[in-house]
Amino acid sequence: MAVEPPPIHPDEAAQVATAVAKRRVEFAAGRDCARRALTRLGIEDFVLRNGPDRAPRWPEGVVGSISHAGTVPGGFCGAVVGRSRDFLTLGLDAEVADAVGPELWPRVMTARELDWLQSQPAESRPTLAAVVFSAKECFYKARFPLAGQFLDFADVEVALDWPGSSFEARLGADGAGSLGSPLLPGCKGRYLEVDGFVITGIGVPANVEIPGGFAVGGGKGGGNDPGRL
Repeated sequence: MAVEPPPIHPDEAAQVATAVAKRRVEFAAGRDCARRALTRLGIEDFVLRNGPDRAPRWPEGVVGSISHAGTVPGGFCGAVVGRSRDFLTLGLDAEVADAVGPELWPRVMTARELDWLQSQPAESRPTLAAVVFSAKECFYKARFPLAGQFLDFADVEVALDWPGSSFEARLGADGAGSLGSPLLPGCKGRYLEVDGFVITGIGVPANVEIPGGFAVGGGKGGGNDPGRL
């Protein structure tokens, strides 16, 4: 049965007019979530267009992130927004908890991450792999608005605090070296598993010092490839 996307502004819909039905539904659901989130900030009826890099162009003074995962219908979609006076950047990512199978691990993990994963209980590895994958996506989406640089999975290394449901994502030696002196070389975030999905969030406070072009911070936050939202 066909699924009709939520109603969105014609200018927003025009940006995915030629996309497949699943993509149109995901895009519209993301815009619908973003609009409801912006309303909580007192911003009504904002038209959330994509820029030339296909990343959302939030209202002035606002930072945000959108993510969707899973099937249509039945998937997950969410958005997080905040005032730029409060947050330097935000990241949100969601993945299906069993979507990152063993055949993908060598492609999305560093050698150190693989060693850590293999040391964990076998029954937990698929979900933990999804958390690592999602944390990298989340970090990328939080960092992209600041640095404007695309990252490969090998450029980022994630350390999970499994009992604490938190993580730290940092540019690895290869990524930091190839990118020079990058803005936001690392930060902390939180994750949770709910209803078959893994959700990761990053919120970097606005008052974080950025000495010499670097920003290091972390906290609770509520970002897919910017080019896909």
